[in-house]
Amino acid sequence: MKRKITEMSVFEFFLCMFVILIHLLSEGVDTLPKWSFWSVLFFSLTKLTTFAVPGFVFTSAVKLFYQYGDRNRFSYLRFLWGRTKKVVFPYLLASVVYYAVFVWILHIYQFDLDQFLGLLINGNLSAQFYFVILIVQFYLMMPIWMSFSRVKNKLFVIFLMIGALALTILSRMYFPYEAATNKIFPSYLIFWFLGSYVGLHYEAFETIIAKSKPLIYVGWLLLAVAHCILSYMQFGGLIAYKFSPVIVVLFCFFSICGFYSYARELTFSLERRGKGLLTSISQASYDIYLIHCLIIMVLYRILTQWGIDNILPRFGIAFLVTYGISIIFCVLKATLFANLKAKRLRASATRARKMARRKRYL
Repeated sequence: MKRKITEMSVFEFFLCMFVILIHLLSEGVDTLPKWSFWSVLFFSLTKLTTFAVPGFVFTSAVKLFYQYGDRNRFSYLRFLWGRTKKVVFPYLLASVVYYAVFVWILHIYQFDLDQFLGLLINGNLSAQFYFVILIVQFYLMMPIWMSFSRVKNKLFVIFLMIGALALTILSRMYFPYEAATNKIFPSYLIFWFLGSYVGLHYEAFETIIAKSKPLIYVGWLLLAVAHCILSYMQFGGLIAYKFSPVIVVLFCFFSICGFYSYARELTFSLERRGKGLLTSISQASYDIYLIHCLIIMVLYRILTQWGIDNILPRFGIAFLVTYGISIIFCVLKATLFANLKAKRLRASATRARKMARRKRYL
């Protein structure tokens, strides 16, 4: 029996924290004077954490192929139903809550069912929802990915990776609708394929990461510096950073490997000491991902009404409140649901034992 790869869930928790940070920083990135210290800092922190969504695509593929990759039979409909319950239904519920708040509390929209359905399908209701639209595309094509994974020819895998890398970079460079680039699966294809083969050969991946840590960290540092400097120079209007997708994809790759290595060591260290706090919190990552932008938007509206307009105090207050509320609320919800599920399973097992005893005496 395969062990549970808890470190991937912990890694996803950190990715979720980075997504929250990106959205907290966005107001400062948009409004702080360019070339000021705080503008450079906010912008650089944003760029350093933008590997979060590619990281989610990677971890999603890892966990799916770790679970399904070695099965001879794959039930596509059962798989889609499982993904729908775990990913799509929470998204639908979150979208209803967001739209209700936007219509009746923040008064951003007038209620319009057609408008709501359009925002729902496009993932435009909130900044982070595009990930759901993106990952569902990968889910729908799961039989294709499974068929690729069953080809054991190394040359095929090499060409597959090269093709995926080229398609990822080219789609980011030349896709005509820039606003939709992050919602189409080719823009993340290399991260999905890397994740799928990591899931198929997880132990080998662990060995490679352990042996390559110096190379990974040096590569990350060089790419991080280049990415931040070149991106800010473009942001400031000094250069046209046309080869950005190349640097971005390589930076995301090294960031994923480096931070996975850290999350893995941290998880094992905590588990050896019997401390499962991070692993417990990690189960609530998706709920945190869905709800945090609503907290930020409501909070910024309140701060504006209170006359708190300075960017730094607004950021500090929003940082503490958003992380605090989203983590506490979602962890309590996840814990409650887990306890209810465990209670239901225990009750079911008890009924099964009673039925077995009755049959024995009939």
